[in-house]
Amino acid sequence: MIHSWMRWSFTGLFVASALLLPLLGAGWRNDGTGRFPQANPPVQWSKENNVSWKAELPGKSLASPVVVGEHVFVTSDPAELICLSTTDGQIIWRQSHEYADVFGEVKGQEIEANLQLALDVRKQKDELNRARDEAKKAGDTAKQEQFRAEMELLEKRYAELTIYPPRPGGDTRNSTSTPVSDGQNIFAVFATGVVSSHSLAGKRNWMTFIGEARGDHSASPLLVDGRLIVHLNNLVALNPADGSVLWRAKSDEQHGTPVAARVGAEHVLVTASGDVIRTSDGTIIAKRQFRLGHNSPIVEEGIVYSLEEGAIKAWRLPRGLESEFKLEQQWVVDNTRANQLASPLYHEGLLYGVEEKGILTVTDAKTGERIYRKRLDFGSGRVDASLCLAGGLLFVSNTRGTTLVLRPGREFAQVAKNDFEGFSSSLAFSGERIFIRTSRFLFCVSK
Repeated sequence: MIHSWMRWSFTGLFVASALLLPLLGAGWRNDGTGRFPQANPPVQWSKENNVSWKAELPGKSLASPVVVGEHVFVTSDPAELICLSTTDGQIIWRQSHEYADVFGEVKGQEIEANLQLALDVRKQKDELNRARDEAKKAGDTAKQEQFRAEMELLEKRYAELTIYPPRPGGDTRNSTSTPVSDGQNIFAVFATGVVSSHSLAGKRNWMTFIGEARGDHSASPLLVDGRLIVHLNNLVALNPADGSVLWRAKSDEQHGTPVAARVGAEHVLVTASGDVIRTSDGTIIAKRQFRLGHNSPIVEEGIVYSLEEGAIKAWRLPRGLESEFKLEQQWVVDNTRANQLASPLYHEGLLYGVEEKGILTVTDAKTGERIYRKRLDFGSGRVDASLCLAGGLLFVSNTRGTTLVLRPGREFAQVAKNDFEGFSSSLAFSGERIFIRTSRFLFCVSK
């Protein structure tokens, strides 16, 4: 985890291996790998034990906490970035990311009014559909024709509205993306298409609207190669200093966050939809090499791993971009066909993945050999949170709030089982502390 004495410039790079390019600062799953090598957290906690503090938050969020020095950052619906003290959980500052904050009060009110009109039209369409169904059952052709004409008018009215995201009808929340920090600033992305940069003290550097997100947006931003990478509808690179758009690449967004890697001397991004994109200029050098539904790929020592529904695959990145780019498949093995919501984790030659119903699969990363498959002692609940490694131990959590602490290796070994308040966000670790974001609270767990 990044400590207060670390300072990163927008152009500085911290290279943990020759082939994996980490983030410049703290973000989703720390540096995207899920590994927190400097952490030494407790292995046992509950609502009554080892909770240093809890802070009530104004709204829900599926995003993970991000710790930078003595600050911990969370997002909150409807669209807020909140900074709290890691010492006692007191809110230091909070910044709204509504449209009025970007465009001004007049334009913001116009956008909100159009959204309300759109909601009203959708309600009228639903009522009209029900009435048309009743008329169809009754065989009343005259009323059917009347309702058809009224529906055409509603469709025309809806098409004339300028509707900013999120569009009505979706079930996504605005604040699913985990912020990212370079150690001096914090960058946040919301499903509304609003992106911002603030200093750690809360001073707004810039805030901008970059376009519409997918209805189920959840990909988190990352800082790499001097660029702020945002995957809303397409992949966008921003200048972290002022928020200006450097390039856009037509790459379908999935739920998973892109990962950064090196191909020779070039920095590239690998997306959950299997696209490979050059970071310097946004050139798409490969399309749809694989496709993940919910989780992220991971890259380790030049190998891209994709845990898909039904298969686990390993792909070798080429040595350079001089010739035609192609991912070379190293191996493919069967996987459970259940949803893979949690992103996997690589540690000491082993690949750990867990599907939504709590089945843990451990695979030899070099050969694809299955080491073991184990149904975890979770009971009910779904595994949304991605796997994390801290203090040399593996942490796996489900939506009922149960976290299992496992000893990594070729044999299954459970160290602890912790029952807590339910959550879906991935855990964040810093020193001897764990930060857990539930729907209502941010908890700090420590020894």
